[in-house]
Parts: sequence; structure tokens; C-alpha cells
Amino acid sequence: MPDVSSKKGQERMRAARNARVREGLDTDYELYNVISRKPGSSVYELAKTLGWSSGKVYGSVRRLEKDNWINTEKAERDGRLILKVKPVEWFEFLTTEEIEEFKNMEF
Repeated sequence: MPDVSSKKGQERMRAARNARVREGLDTDYELYNVISRKPGSSVYELAKTLGWSSGKVYGSVRRLEKDNWINTEKAERDGRLILKVKPVEWFEFLTTEEIEEFKNMEF
């Protein structure tokens, strides 16, 4: 365990944490692009496509779902339960009132 009592130790810990955050964001972005191209894929299929572990994909899926970028749905395939992943549709970001406002807009 690194010594975090010194200023240099604290800087190293901060740099390591920032690197993990950047890596997570890059991972999430890359996964979201694949989900957008292959909606309805399972976590396993996404892992195979990207060459990642299912655990890495699952962690990223959870972050994207928490941030409302994707939806997941449990489904059965060949007698097994899978998690299907789809991007959120653009209109799901809007309220009913905002959608009605768009419908009534004149251009």
C-alpha cells in the first residue's frame, strides 16, 4: 500500500484515481458506440465484439444505465437468462410536454 501521508503519496493516489476515471469514461463511450450499432445485444455478445471480459462490459453497462444512456432488459435465450442492452431513444430524454411542444413547432 502506498504511503498517502506524504504530499507526494497523495498526488500519486489522486493521479491513479483520475486515470481510473478516464479509463472508465473511455470504456463507457466505446461500449455505448457498439450498443448503438448493435441494439439488443447481450452483455456476452458485447464482450465478444469488443474483446473484453463480461465483467468489464457489465460494469460499464451499469454505469451507462445509471446515467440513463441505455436500457437493459432481462430475456430468455436457449433456456438461459440474458441481459439485453439497448440505447435510450432520443425522445426518452424529453418530457411529454416537450414532445408536444416539438409537434406544435412551426419551421
